[in-house]
Amino acid sequence: MAYLALTTFLTSALTLSHFNHGARATSEVLDDDELCGRGLPTIPFNRTALTTIGPYSYDPSAWNPWTHRPYCIEANEEPWCVYTNAASPKGHGISIITTPGIAGSTLNILQHPFDQQFFAPEKLYLPRPYKVVDILGKGKGVVATQKIDKGKAILVDHASIIAAAEYPSDVMREEVQDLLATAVHRLGEPEKVLRLSKKGREKEDEGATEIEDLLLTNSFTVGIQGKEFIALFADLSRFNHDCKPNAFIYFSETTLAMTVWASRDIEPGEEISITYSAAGLPSKERKETLEKVWGFKCQCSLCTSSPEVIKESDDSRAQIRAYQASIPKLAQDGKFEEALQQAEHMFELVEEEGLTDQMSDMYEYPARMYYHVGNLEKALEYTLKVKREIDGFGVPGKYGQEKLQAMEGIIRRLGKEIEVKKEREEQFKKQAKMRGKATRMVMNIPQ
Repeated sequence: MAYLALTTFLTSALTLSHFNHGARATSEVLDDDELCGRGLPTIPFNRTALTTIGPYSYDPSAWNPWTHRPYCIEANEEPWCVYTNAASPKGHGISIITTPGIAGSTLNILQHPFDQQFFAPEKLYLPRPYKVVDILGKGKGVVATQKIDKGKAILVDHASIIAAAEYPSDVMREEVQDLLATAVHRLGEPEKVLRLSKKGREKEDEGATEIEDLLLTNSFTVGIQGKEFIALFADLSRFNHDCKPNAFIYFSETTLAMTVWASRDIEPGEEISITYSAAGLPSKERKETLEKVWGFKCQCSLCTSSPEVIKESDDSRAQIRAYQASIPKLAQDGKFEEALQQAEHMFELVEEEGLTDQMSDMYEYPARMYYHVGNLEKALEYTLKVKREIDGFGVPGKYGQEKLQAMEGIIRRLGKEIEVKKEREEQFKKQAKMRGKATRMVMNIPQ
């Protein structure tokens, strides 16, 4: 989780600061007059800014797409730097904390980072269908101002801070704090990050700065081209946790943005919630994770229910996990009927537990199994569900588009096979009727 990774980073830096004095910053925090094109359109991506020329160049043309000369600290293997574009996305800016090597090999997706939408634009509500309000016992929260239909995009929030999850262990904590402070203050709108609520969290580390505490309580772990990063989304941080949320989040590597989707219909005045933990965990593990990682005790409707209700929910979620393990194995063993019975029951439990965020992968198994047992109608029913899930919740990047096209092809093929099947059944009925008529004529049976 993001908190654990960042805590390890900060703790390592603090421990070594008592005896390691060799690492030092390689550049000063720049004044406004040293910015490169702040507020202007970003010009094409220049990988040499991250590899050959690196953070030490004073030529602004070599920094693109960054608006500042990278701010770095030295480490044993390679520098650890802050790369900032203060103008994009949408003016609030983005800072990325990583090494030049990782930046050059992994973050080349930033060549066109903010003009590629991974969702269907008409699915996004504009203006935003919610407001940020004070919620008793939670601090700030998000409440719907209108009815939000299932499958609608509520928010698209680009990351403000992205930091690689693997950190140097040979730097002083003060220098780490400088990196974090530089990453925030160089943003186009640093106040969006600085004004984030602590959400009631008490600092576990009195030596932590305000910015460290903000990152500890507001960051998510994301994957970018096979590497793990932590990311802070200023607007997303206002959405509170619920163990039975009415919305879910999806991170796009293409846009470096997190989208909040409605997983069911949401009524005006209802708080919009997401889950901060793995949804399938039992209550005890969820509570421990939320306290350890996010620093608060969950007070959602499920966690404050009676012991009987909590146990019933835990049993259902345990059964869902068991089905997720057993269904593929039964299918591999050719036990399709048993696998399908389990799948149908699993979907009932998933619905009851409110875990119906993105179910396209779950629907694929029964679609395939019904096809194997010759039930083309049920195979088509579940394939259509897969398509509706992908299409309804947006198409996440190239993979989603290819998957959607594949589903459309399968649907057409199944439709044709069902037509052929019906024609054969009709032909069989006609032939059976003719045989019956011929038999009656031979036996001189009245019509």
